[in-house]
Amino acid sequence: MKNLHRRNEDTYEIIAANIKEYRKKAKITQAELADRTHYSHEFIRRIEAPNAKKYFSLDTLVQIAKALDIRVEELLKGINSEDE
Repeated sequence: MKNLHRRNEDTYEIIAANIKEYRKKAKITQAELADRTHYSHEFIRRIEAPNAKKYFSLDTLVQIAKALDIRVEELLKGINSEDE
């Protein structure tokens, strides 16, 4: 069970890193991403913060992907990299 919990944390960290990467590619700030998604700046900051506990829904990923004008799949890249 401990390994499953660690894998889940790793998954959130990978997604958070992808969000940050695409946000920076789009040349927008966390505050701008918050405005575009209608989430608080604090929520976006916590998502991107390394090693912070983070939990967000699939709907959140969809909203962030739309705001960044990318496909949701882009935010999931690297999750199964050990399988590929």
